[in-house]
Amino acid sequence: MGRIVFFVLTALFILSAKGYSQTRKKVEILHTDSGGYNARIVSNAQRLIGNVKILVDGAYMWCDSLYSYTNKNMVDAFGKVHIVRGDTLNMYADFINYNGDTKIAKARRNVKLIDKQTTLTTDSLDYDMNTDMAYYNYGGMVKDTANVLISQIGQYQVNTDKAFFRKNVVGTTKDYKIKSDTLIYFAKIRKVFIEGPTHIYNEKDTLYAEYGWYDSMKNLVNLTKNPRIWNINQKMEADSIFYDKGKGNALARGDARIEDIENKIIVNGNRVEYNELTKIATATDSAMLIQYSETDSLFLHADILKTLPDTSKTFKGALPLKPVINPKDTLSQDTLKTTVKDIVAANADTIQAEVENTLAAQDSTSGEKKQDPRLVLAYNKVRFFREDMQGKCDSLVYWSKDSTIQLFNLPVIWSKNNQISAQYIEMINRRKDPDEIHMNEDAFIIGMEDDSIRFNQIKGKNMIGYVRKNELYKIDVNGNGQSNYYAYDKKGIIGLNKAESSNITIYMNKGKVSRIALIKSPDGELKPMAEIDEGDKKLPGFNWQQEIRPKSKMDIFRITQPADTGNKE
Repeated sequence: MGRIVFFVLTALFILSAKGYSQTRKKVEILHTDSGGYNARIVSNAQRLIGNVKILVDGAYMWCDSLYSYTNKNMVDAFGKVHIVRGDTLNMYADFINYNGDTKIAKARRNVKLIDKQTTLTTDSLDYDMNTDMAYYNYGGMVKDTANVLISQIGQYQVNTDKAFFRKNVVGTTKDYKIKSDTLIYFAKIRKVFIEGPTHIYNEKDTLYAEYGWYDSMKNLVNLTKNPRIWNINQKMEADSIFYDKGKGNALARGDARIEDIENKIIVNGNRVEYNELTKIATATDSAMLIQYSETDSLFLHADILKTLPDTSKTFKGALPLKPVINPKDTLSQDTLKTTVKDIVAANADTIQAEVENTLAAQDSTSGEKKQDPRLVLAYNKVRFFREDMQGKCDSLVYWSKDSTIQLFNLPVIWSKNNQISAQYIEMINRRKDPDEIHMNEDAFIIGMEDDSIRFNQIKGKNMIGYVRKNELYKIDVNGNGQSNYYAYDKKGIIGLNKAESSNITIYMNKGKVSRIALIKSPDGELKPMAEIDEGDKKLPGFNWQQEIRPKSKMDIFRITQPADTGNKE
């Protein structure tokens, strides 16, 4: 008898639903253990209890009990509610209200939405079957096989696998954690789009941006609004940053800046490339290097700037660089540029292996931090400025380990009223004074007198200058030595002291010649002021190049006239 009653009720419900569908479509009851009306509980509602299964707007629903209203196109489902839509979408909750007119399902308590390999969990979810869009406003989590994203407010678009997260967004990927204000995530391609202040970080690196994207499948990052990347050793910022974690490559464009904190080096440029595996950085387009300190900073510009680890094994003998230098061999800018690129490319694996070995050694030394000296290569139109020293050359090499600087191809260095030039110059900084300046081939030192019309001059094949407390105090001239310097007594200038010797030692005091020693084959005379001809005032090859001297840190970008020849006489 019970079974007959049940089938009659079911048939009545179906007939009622079919008749009502002429005006609006209602639910189709496929199964229930029992059903009936109880106005004392809910008026104008059919009550289904036990293993309820219905079909509504193309979606199947299971639940423990259900109210189907007779005066409105709506159902309330209770207890282990499960909705299946299409081939892949499953939704679970303790309670779901479905409005057939708006086609919106409101799921509450222990809500779970599963779409293929993506699962959304929350305590309150609205699902719009018109657009296949799910919404939550009180906290939710989206999880797939690779990533987890949590936010206060969220949306999930089933058809496009697109999830939108806003407010207190927290994400976890295989390699990073994410904190953000606003994110969009495409689950199918595992790609996160940044649309608000966002930090992406792990135990080593932190990335920040307000717009961009992160591809967690390919480990690619593209940051395009206020981007920054930093760790304990380096900082990078630019208008845009592209980062390939797998290959270790980073490309920064537009007012880009990389800071090497340990070596106190900053590299700027409109295009800066950096590889975190080889630790090689290359800057072009308004490139500038800053070597900063508490007291003073060096600003250097070149067409191309490159910094890399000081790996002596890799570069020994590869270039005419420290410690093997032939002063007679000048290196053209094209040769240096081509050679450096070829060497870096050919030795990339070696450099990477050495870096990895160094890092491994650091990890195994009980936290002891090892020095990571840098090599800086600058080529094409090099100009630099520091308050106490300025210079220009064609190509330059800087060794941060001992602060040695090598300048190639007709370099010129200025300090106060002094100018130093040669075919090749090497500045060696000792831990203790004196520092040394090696001038090789056509060495020439010019010191301007205070009246700005007279010049003291020292010339020779090669010279070594000795510097103490940033003052040049002694000069050794080796080969073809010549000097012009003005002699003084208590009343003032008494004449021009002209001397020649194969080897000369000159002693300086506060930038002026105080004593001269002619060591080999000396020849000299003191000409009174009245007997000095114009031809006596300047040694052969005199070239005072004050007009191309950098005047400030921004003046290093000034383009000087062809060949930077100055007024050579």
